Amino acid sequence: MSDAWTRPRFLAPLAIRDFALIWAATAISRLGDGLYLVAIAWQTYAISNVPTAMSIVGIATTLPQLVLLLFSGALSDRLPRRRLMVSADALRAVAIGTLGALALADALSLAVIVGLVAVYAVGTSLFQPASISLLPQVVPAERRAQANGLMRLAGALAVRLVGPALGGGIVGAFGAGTAFLADAATFVVSLSLLLMVSAYPLPDRAAKSLLADVKEGLGFVRRQGWLTTSLVAASIGLLCYEGPTAILLPFLIKNHFDGHAADLGLVLSAGGAGAVLAALLISHFGLPQRRMGLMYLLWTVLASSVLLYAVAGSIWQLAVVCFLAIGAMIGGDVIWTTLLQDHVPHELLGRVASLDTVVSFSLVPLSMALTGPIAAAAGARPTMLVAGTVGVACVAGLFLTRPSLRHFDVRRADIGDLQDRGVGQTLSVTPER
Repeated sequence: MSDAWTRPRFLAPLAIRDFALIWAATAISRLGDGLYLVAIAWQTYAISNVPTAMSIVGIATTLPQLVLLLFSGALSDRLPRRRLMVSADALRAVAIGTLGALALADALSLAVIVGLVAVYAVGTSLFQPASISLLPQVVPAERRAQANGLMRLAGALAVRLVGPALGGGIVGAFGAGTAFLADAATFVVSLSLLLMVSAYPLPDRAAKSLLADVKEGLGFVRRQGWLTTSLVAASIGLLCYEGPTAILLPFLIKNHFDGHAADLGLVLSAGGAGAVLAALLISHFGLPQRRMGLMYLLWTVLASSVLLYAVAGSIWQLAVVCFLAIGAMIGGDVIWTTLLQDHVPHELLGRVASLDTVVSFSLVPLSMALTGPIAAAAGARPTMLVAGTVGVACVAGLFLTRPSLRHFDVRRADIGDLQDRGVGQTLSVTPER
């Protein structure tokens, strides 16, 4: 098989009714996430104009997910996945709606924001593994890369492009509270659409305890060299990326460039344009044979963006960097999700997907906790320079020194296809060293 790019029909997965409903629900709720990105940053800095405050909010967003995801992944392998997604949307609607009402009443404090954001994070921890696990049941294997590209396209248009620009305008004109209420409404619409999705049976599996399910997922990941090494690379890369960008990018715009909420929305929307381009390219052309190498190249570009933010001299330069960074992020994410769906048994996918998120984001709370104090002591730009350098060195270095990554063969048997033909219960992927 050649390394040429395949050219599937761009919108073919949307002909599948249930996928179209899931795609629409995702697009709408992600639009609300775009509003939230601007509103939460501006609301937090309005209460306490120091990077440490945003660090605390960032920890409240990530820590509950890390604590709960292993168990929510196990739940998604034993409970109806659509039901989990609907419940998660309902919980997030209540949390963000309350945040909006309190903001409009001028009754918010940093402690209240942290508490409500933590509840929101619990909902997200339930939604993510269920969503990733449901898609292979809805979309056949030959359309999964396309479908994942379309899902990321929806997110890119909504949370990265339209959402931040709209959020900046709403926050500037009406305040963060209105943006939060609009975000809550998108979750209500999303869960309404998900209720229309067909119910899919769970894969047959022996009855086990929740803890035994978690251990089974851990054991599978430990046996896969490509999985374990990639999770280490992702966790180090996100340690160096998440805190500096989530905390210091808004800080730079507000304090170094004397910008406003609309400027933050502009920069984030530029990232959205990059994400849209990446998702469109993958959805139209599919994935190349050497997708593991491409994924690590994109991860390295993402890590290098922190360096480029540090040396940017204007808001438009920040926007260009964000365009490249988020495009690389979305491209890498589509490849990674497709690899998981094609090479992990369906009955383990929820647990492996949740473990992926737990390990990948395990150092994000540390990133959030360290970024604010270090930036306060050393300055925002020096902090970003060091973080970007470490991220690039680690991600690129792991790929170059691990033969299991450089020689990864996507032509190995597709586990999902074999399961569909009735042999999935006996198949395992040969461990790579």
